[in-house]
Parts: sequence; C-alpha cells; structure tokens
Amino acid sequence: MQNIFSIINGKKAQLPKKEQLLGEYIIANPESVISSSIQKLSKDTGISTATIVRFCREIGTNGFGDLKLQLVAARSSASNNDYHEFDAGEGIAAIKNTMAARFKSVIEATQGGLNDPSVEKAIQKINTSASILVYGAAASGLVANDMCQKFMRIGKNISYMPDFHVTLAKLASFTVNDLLVLISNDGKTTEISDLLKVADEFGIPTLLLTANPRASIAKKVDLVLLTQDIGEPAIRSGATTSLISQLFVVDVLVFSYLSTHTDEVLKNLKKSNQATDIHKNKRK
Repeated sequence: MQNIFSIINGKKAQLPKKEQLLGEYIIANPESVISSSIQKLSKDTGISTATIVRFCREIGTNGFGDLKLQLVAARSSASNNDYHEFDAGEGIAAIKNTMAARFKSVIEATQGGLNDPSVEKAIQKINTSASILVYGAAASGLVANDMCQKFMRIGKNISYMPDFHVTLAKLASFTVNDLLVLISNDGKTTEISDLLKVADEFGIPTLLLTANPRASIAKKVDLVLLTQDIGEPAIRSGATTSLISQLFVVDVLVFSYLSTHTDEVLKNLKKSNQATDIHKNKRK
C-alpha cells in the first residue's frame, strides 16, 4: 500500500495553494494532526474545514478520520523519513536507506498518478507520427535524450537536440503529422513555453510530461502525462527524484509501445543490433 506521505507529496503540485499548504503542514506535524479534530486542525492552520474535507477527497482518503488512520499506519514506517534533508556527517548506510526510500516513494507516487487512458493516447500518437521531436531543458534534457535513444532503437523517427535554437530550426519543418514532446518538471521552463508557441502557430501536435498540471502550458498542449515531484533536499544534485519520475514515465511509454507493436519493435531492434554489431566487429 502506498504511504500517505508519498501520496500527499505526489499530489501537492496538482492542488490549489491552500491545499498545498495543508499538505505541507500534515507532513511536518503528523502527530498533531492525528490528535486533532477537523475543527482544531482548521484553527491551527487557518484553513477552512471545507477545504480540509476537499483535500482529503483529493488525496484519495475517505474523509478526515481515514486520513488520521493512514497517518497512524505510516508513522511507524521507515519511509515516513523520506523527506528529511541529509544531516552533516550522516553515514553511507543511512544515506543509502534514505535515497532508496525516496526513490521508492516517487515511483509509487508516479505509478498512482499516471493515467492509463492518457498513456494509451500517447502511444497511439507516437505510433502514427511521421517524426517526433523531444525537448527538455537542463536536467529534463537527460530524460529527453533517454527517450530519444530508446524510441530510436525501436524504429521511431525521433530526435533530440540539446541546443535550443537548433531545436527551433528542426521544429520549423514539422507539420500536423508530427509530434513535439516537451518535458518540464515545474511546467514553467521558458524554452518549453516558446517551443509550444511555435507548435501552436504551425499546428503541430504536442505531448507534455510535467509534475505541474496547473501550469499554463499544461492547459495549452494536446496531451499531458503526469510525473511527480515529492520534493528535493536543499542539495538537489540534479533534481534526482523528479528525474526518476520522468524516466519512469518514459519507460512506461516505451514498454507500452513494445507491448502493442511487438513484431515491429523486435524487427527494428534486430536491425539496430545488426548495425552496432558491424561497428563492434570492425574494432576486433
């Protein structure tokens, strides 16, 4: 069963501001919430009881009482320490445990938040698109490159260029028969917004991977696949957990495509392997 702390952190970006603040308060003060009535929690947080009830519904619990029960269950779990920042002098074993717990939490949250019909629509669009261009800035660029390499190996005409201006030039040749895939954790990346404007001008279909479905660009694309952001330590080291979430979604896309186009994928993989074998044999 998914930990309630993972659920709250995974859902936060999707919630209105007051519900985000409530989620942060609950994570920081689980003991206080467990012993509170809904009226007392409302008084302590300055958030109305109606908003608390709505928050409970949004995160999938059966009301405030069920939320408290899930907090009690999670209290004794080691994973409720997923979100503490690393302490100075912390040992390697403790760091490994914390990182493993964080990765488990973000994968659980991503799995729960990823909409199956949306994945199916994305697979259909990937299959029918003549060409695919994928772009992510900074850390999301690593995920864009990963997606490009994986779909290229199974026969898709897909490209990724880290240079933004080269990406714009490539996009200029795209049509309604192609697809632009954008990756942005917070949905506020300037380059992503500018690419979307070009795609809209040229009528190019768009797919967005983001942890912020309330971002303005999420309302402008044709399809959104939800990733998760469960928060990062102060030393973010490349936005680790958000990258894990994005990579998880990419792999779901790849293997879902493989599942529905197995014969074609295996044929293309064989050709890809033959091409690399020529290079390997030449070096021997």
